[in-house]
Amino acid sequence: MTNALVIGAGLAGLTAALRLHQAGHDVTVLEARDRVGGRALSLPVAQGGIDLGSAWIWPAYQPRVVALLKELGLTTLAQYEDGDFIYEAAAQTQRGAFPKRYSDAARIRGGVQRLAKKLAVTLPQGTIRFGQVVRAIDLAHCPHVETESATWDAEVVVCAVPGPIVSTWDMTPAWSPEVSQALTQWPTWMAAHAKLVALYDKPFWRDAGLSGGAVSHVGPLFEVADQSDPEANFFGLFGFVGVPFDERQDREMLVEQSLAQLSRLFGPQAAQPTKVEIMDWAAEPFTATPFDQTPPNGHPPYGAPALSHPVADRLIFAGAEVSQRNGGLIEGAIETGERAAAKVSPALVS
Repeated sequence: MTNALVIGAGLAGLTAALRLHQAGHDVTVLEARDRVGGRALSLPVAQGGIDLGSAWIWPAYQPRVVALLKELGLTTLAQYEDGDFIYEAAAQTQRGAFPKRYSDAARIRGGVQRLAKKLAVTLPQGTIRFGQVVRAIDLAHCPHVETESATWDAEVVVCAVPGPIVSTWDMTPAWSPEVSQALTQWPTWMAAHAKLVALYDKPFWRDAGLSGGAVSHVGPLFEVADQSDPEANFFGLFGFVGVPFDERQDREMLVEQSLAQLSRLFGPQAAQPTKVEIMDWAAEPFTATPFDQTPPNGHPPYGAPALSHPVADRLIFAGAEVSQRNGGLIEGAIETGERAAAKVSPALVS
């Protein structure tokens, strides 16, 4: 038996595990995938990494992520927005000094997944168990978690997995109506999105006085931004795919249409990337359910009160969507991971 069982090796789960370990508790982390990070996934490029999932933080307003980055020795770079912005509509395309879309935003050098990896290596070897797909939890007595390949017992459980996925598990006793509703009230943030990244030898858009930023009502990319790091010697543009899930399964066509759009926006050099990568989060079974495949209208009011309190005094939720102040954001994941560790730590036997 372990003191604390953390389900999910995303940023929330890893933060909770680190704080519990620092408090002297025995911790085991169960992760369904074969990697850490959850929605933090970075494509290694040159001496850095480019984000295929969550990408931005706002240091001026997000003290927890800033403090954690400092603790782990990681640095940031400001989101590049120098130069003109492009607005593309069916009738016309406009170029100009539009208001900045990512004011005060920054990115983690090396990619957000680098933060997850740094968190992971601070834990004792063997703490994280990969390939552990949870199927059932029994809270009737000692917390008992069943995965597809093993069973695990603990004093407490920190659940850092998206709510719609958690709702599919067999629970004893069953979730209360309030918790059950809260788990499925809102789609998981970013779970409906697909993200396309195009890498280039040079930042030709910058040389042309462009920021690399664009908004389009034509598509297939509805929002584009620069995601380069000159110090790490890579240059790239990324775009959020605006095509519905069922219509974006032809990857070859999606790449062709996206490069044609980038060429319209930034010039013919955009048609010749060194690499193109697509990450469709709606197709990820450990991120999204069919419920998540339709994106919400705007940013949902995450942070349901029912997910902020322990269940049967044995399980507590963590995760970006559990946060009331920073729902869906990296700051929210870290906030709730630290909060979960603080709430369960006093009750554990060191």
